[in-house]
Amino acid sequence: MKLYYLNEFLGDIVNINVEGMWINAKIIPSKNIDKFNDFFSAIVDEENDFEETNYSEEWLDDSNWYIIDNENRKKGIYIPAVYPDGEISWRWR
Repeated sequence: MKLYYLNEFLGDIVNINVEGMWINAKIIPSKNIDKFNDFFSAIVDEENDFEETNYSEEWLDDSNWYIIDNENRKKGIYIPAVYPDGEISWRWR
């Protein structure tokens, strides 16, 4: 599987595990993900008061995030949680 934001490839997704409504995996990031690092850090930091105004409205729009599966089908997701250790979690829209 592959993670995309709009038409930007952000990384390959491997070692997929489903837990209820959540899908957990590892991401092998592309260099395109670098500009999102602070955004993802803020999302996953439970002690952080996430300020939406600090980030692009486009980044906060769930319809801009999706996965391309192994059959090359595009599937919408909610904004993924990408952790510094390479873990990724998401839910399908």
